[in-house]
Amino acid sequence: MNLYLSDVRRLTLWNRHEARLREALEAWRRRTYWYAFPEDPKEYGEEAAAEGEAAFRSQLNKPFDRLRQSARRWLLSDEVSPYTREPLGISYPQMEVAEALFHAQEALSQWRWVPYTERLGLLMESIQRFSKHFFEVAHATMHTTGQAWMMAFQASGPHAADRAVEALAVAYGELSQIPSQVQWVRDFGKAQAVVEKYFIPQPEGISLHIGVSTFPVWNVLPGLYASLAVGSPVLMKPHPRAIYPIAVVVSILQELFEEYGLSPAIVQLLPDTVAEPITKTLAEHPLVRIIDYTGGTEFGNYLEGLPGKVTFLEKAGVNGVLIESVEDMEAVAKNLAFSASLYSGQMCTAPQNVYIPREGVRTPQGVLSYEEVKAILTKAVDDLSSHPKAAPAILGALQNDAVSERIEKLASTAAAVHRAPQAYAHPQYKAARTLTPIVAEVASPEDKAAHTEHFGPRLLFIPVESPQRGLETLYQLAREKGMLSCAIYTTDSDFKQKAIRLLAEAAVPLSFNFRGQVFINQSVAFSDFHGTGGNPAGNASFTDASFIVKRFRWIGVRDCLQA
Repeated sequence: MNLYLSDVRRLTLWNRHEARLREALEAWRRRTYWYAFPEDPKEYGEEAAAEGEAAFRSQLNKPFDRLRQSARRWLLSDEVSPYTREPLGISYPQMEVAEALFHAQEALSQWRWVPYTERLGLLMESIQRFSKHFFEVAHATMHTTGQAWMMAFQASGPHAADRAVEALAVAYGELSQIPSQVQWVRDFGKAQAVVEKYFIPQPEGISLHIGVSTFPVWNVLPGLYASLAVGSPVLMKPHPRAIYPIAVVVSILQELFEEYGLSPAIVQLLPDTVAEPITKTLAEHPLVRIIDYTGGTEFGNYLEGLPGKVTFLEKAGVNGVLIESVEDMEAVAKNLAFSASLYSGQMCTAPQNVYIPREGVRTPQGVLSYEEVKAILTKAVDDLSSHPKAAPAILGALQNDAVSERIEKLASTAAAVHRAPQAYAHPQYKAARTLTPIVAEVASPEDKAAHTEHFGPRLLFIPVESPQRGLETLYQLAREKGMLSCAIYTTDSDFKQKAIRLLAEAAVPLSFNFRGQVFINQSVAFSDFHGTGGNPAGNASFTDASFIVKRFRWIGVRDCLQA
């Protein structure tokens, strides 16, 4: 029985990439350090940086004409650089939602019957081709999100590509563990039954992927490649302020599919504007069965409540830090200052609430008082933010004005402000929308501000009566609001074990004693799970098995040959 639409050329791609994918799967299982793409820009050749920037510059104020899809009209995007405050001036082809769904349904009937090995070969090839565009996408990310250049390169380039490979590796593991065909034989006395059995993986249906303005590639690629791997076509609905970076990825996929005899509509870009959104129309359509989303909790809850949908959501959380005891308070402060300042705190994993025992923090030199700990942390943030070279490279720019408005509101409602937020002068972009972190304080863990995510550059000091009370507060906050990161500093092994057991029950990813060059808001492909899917901050994890298996079903077919 041969139901599949196989092709010799696509099989060649599988043969080319199979060993690398197997290596990635083994790395995912080991959870030790491994990468598919180096994060150092120098590894990509001497000319790559200049060529990538030139490609970015040449795209500005022009139609993005690389896509293999029809256009009802060319949509001028809402993309404005946070650095120059000038529109990118890029227009994208826009089609009617009904037309896109029609093409996706046609593509589904083809893509679902391509052997999964050939799908994986094609998708691995697309990531390899994407690596040739890392520098262009870095500039596109920088000038849509406000990320500093190095972060934009790594997050939207090698780190995003690694997560895509990770998703394909997990899909390979799940799809290959069940044989496609077996012969089942059983003796019934003198008679023998022989049944030929076939096991066919089939996708849930069409996937909708809803992009985010701050990480338009990193947050999208895991779900995009997971859906494509299991045979689901994808409708890519980017954030209206950050279309260009993911449009490059979509164009590469479409070109590759067409080159290998498949419909480019297997993945389609569906841009919209802030004034005329189409996300709800897409999400509510009965043909859309799978939804991936990163963004605010309110809209995430709406998506999760839609009937008949399988959702993979990353929403907002309130990330906590508890300082019980430390070896070196200065090192801890520098690490937390970096984590809070990186990309001006516009990361779902950035720390916010810092719980400090009123009795102080134990160190080898003695107990630091509550006031002393606050002063050391505040100075670390101030030192980093005022550094003329470090600040631009770490803070970057604010994606939109709502971020600064949110931080200003926190400043007006906090019990105390130890460091006021203020703009810094970017050395290259004089018009850049910038803001250094606020360091504020509330009176108690019960304060409303301590139960709200203040997405942006911030640290919030919160006194707790004891370390144990701090642990209980973290647990309650995680159950109520969710967390995507949590850090605890302690030199007490018993306290550490107690924290692990309590916070694991709340499905909180936990980091102990991070200092030096490892930071709590960074998760590493093939080793760290990004999110747990077990608390209100999200129902999915990059990249565990459930991130793949919920997207498809095993269909059994039995053919009785002898009875």
